[in-house]
Amino acid sequence: MTPEVTQQVSKLRSEFYAQFADTQDTVVTINKEKSYASTPPKVSWVDAQQRLNYLCIYAYSAPDVLVPNRLLVLRIGVNIGAELLAGVSRGRGIRRHNQACQFYLTLLPDEALGLMPWIIDALERDTKPGLATMPLPLHKLVQELDGSLVPSFWTPTAQQAARTSLSATTLTPNYA
Repeated sequence: MTPEVTQQVSKLRSEFYAQFADTQDTVVTINKEKSYASTPPKVSWVDAQQRLNYLCIYAYSAPDVLVPNRLLVLRIGVNIGAELLAGVSRGRGIRRHNQACQFYLTLLPDEALGLMPWIIDALERDTKPGLATMPLPLHKLVQELDGSLVPSFWTPTAQQAARTSLSATTLTPNYA
């Protein structure tokens, strides 16, 4: 990612996390960025069933030095890989993770705040099958049916941007 895009993602992430925290009736922890860590910052909270939840915003695709015209596409992962964060031990004081509500949402930066109510509604429904019956959000969503165990939703504009970015990076051999 270019430094400008890194800064843009960081700013959007901070704004999204702060607004998300304001909507919750529980304590929300926002982990800050660490330059030495390979995992992006995330927001976490404990729900009414005493399960640990988290969501993480990161760049799905972004412009870089090699492909400077690539569009920025973001992905929000909700409770993805949470069970791996705790490790194998289930010691005293360790909360169980919410594996009933896990999904990806891939979108453009300007769609993130508009989709927050849908994300909150999805978390309240609390089940993967419940996601399929949710009312459509402000931005239409398309469910990716790739056989994954975790549902993945895309906005049509993010799908188009990712396809465009992919076709822009496809190299054709020059045999001249």
